[in-house]
Amino acid sequence: MSDRTAAGIAEQMLDLLPPDGAPVLNRVLRAMLSRRLAQSVSTEDFFLARDLLLKRGRVGRERGQGGKIFLLKTPPAEPVAPAPSPASPTAPLEAELMVPVARYLSTIFVRNLDLPKGGLALMQDISAIGPSSGQWARPDFMLVSLMRFTFMPGSQLDVHAFELKTEAGGSVLAVHEALAQTRFTHFGHLIWHLPEESKARARLPDVQKQCEEHGIGLILAVRPQDPESYEILLDPKRKATSPKTVDGFLESRLNPHNRTALKKALKEDA
Repeated sequence: MSDRTAAGIAEQMLDLLPPDGAPVLNRVLRAMLSRRLAQSVSTEDFFLARDLLLKRGRVGRERGQGGKIFLLKTPPAEPVAPAPSPASPTAPLEAELMVPVARYLSTIFVRNLDLPKGGLALMQDISAIGPSSGQWARPDFMLVSLMRFTFMPGSQLDVHAFELKTEAGGSVLAVHEALAQTRFTHFGHLIWHLPEESKARARLPDVQKQCEEHGIGLILAVRPQDPESYEILLDPKRKATSPKTVDGFLESRLNPHNRTALKKALKEDA
C-alpha cells in the first residue's frame, strides 16, 4: 500500500473514532472502515494506517484482548480553568497551580530521587492527553525515571503518576483517584495545595491515613510558587503493574521529544 493510500485510510480512522477518546476494538474499527469505503480493508492495510497515526501522535492504543485504539486529544494552548473553589474566593485554581507544580517536580522532586550517574528523568504534563472516558483516567503529571546500576546489567524503569488537587479538592476521594491511576503506573502520588493556615487541614489526618493504607505518596504544596516549601509527608509504595500495561501507557502519553529520549536511553542499555 502506498503512503498516500495509508494516509487516506488513516484520515477515515480519525473520523470514525469517538471524539471523547473512548477506545474501539481494532477488528470493529476495521469493519467500520470497510463499510465506509465500500471495500474490504485488509489487516495489513489497517495496521499500516494505524501505525501512521501512532507515529504522528494522533491516537493511542491499548494492548491485549484484540487491541484497541483511541483518539488522543490535542492539549489546549492554554489550560482551561475549572470552576472557582467554594472554599476561598482567593484560592488558586488547579490550572493556576500546574506551572509551579511542574517546576517543583522537574527540579526538587527529581533531585530527591537521587538517581545515580547516567540516570534519566522525564517529567510531562499529561492532564489533557489520553482517553477522557473511564473514571479517573487522566493523571495531571507523569514522571519517568531510568536508573542504571554500577555493577548489575540493565536498568530499572519507574513511572510515577501525580494527581493535583486544590485546597478545596483534597479529600479521601482524591486519594482513591490517585490510587486508580496506579493501574497504569508503578507509583501514585497526591499533590495537595494546602497552605499552613488553611481550614482544610482538618481533613489532613484522614487523607494521610488513606494514602498510607493504599501506598499513595502525599505531597503538600504549602506555597506553590516556592519549590522549597513542598512537604513530602508519605513516599509511595511500588505497584506490581504489568510491563504490558506500563508500556501501553507510555506509548499513548509520551510526547515525541520524551519518547525519543527514552528510546535512546533504553537502546544504550541494550
